[in-house]
Amino acid sequence: MQLKHIGATLTAALAVAGSMLVNAAPATAVGGCPSGKLCLYRSTDYRTLDFTAASTGACFWLSDYGMGRGTNGINSYVNNLPVKATIWESSDLNNWYANGTIRPGGFTSDTGAMTGEFSWWKESDKICTGSALP
Repeated sequence: MQLKHIGATLTAALAVAGSMLVNAAPATAVGGCPSGKLCLYRSTDYRTLDFTAASTGACFWLSDYGMGRGTNGINSYVNNLPVKATIWESSDLNNWYANGTIRPGGFTSDTGAMTGEFSWWKESDKICTGSALP
């Protein structure tokens, strides 16, 4: 008899917990980056959002957004696109070198650009999404 009571109590508790999960509020977007966008920030901790893109197959000059050579670079990012994003560098605009990638769903609050630990976040010229090439 006691076993039936424990089983009924456990079933009721699981039903309540399950309904709470279904009705839970969605998590806040990382860094305030909207769903379906790639977001690049000039500052750490997702401050100074200067670039967003929804395209899954295009390239963008970082200098058009206050990032890249001669700037603080990309200091934090969120990739809410279903494709990777690749950062590229070129010394002569003919030969391009991939400096790194941001996986789909990837994010960081500090790329290390300001400390010089990962200088490609400061020295890159373009960012391309999906399979797009500079």
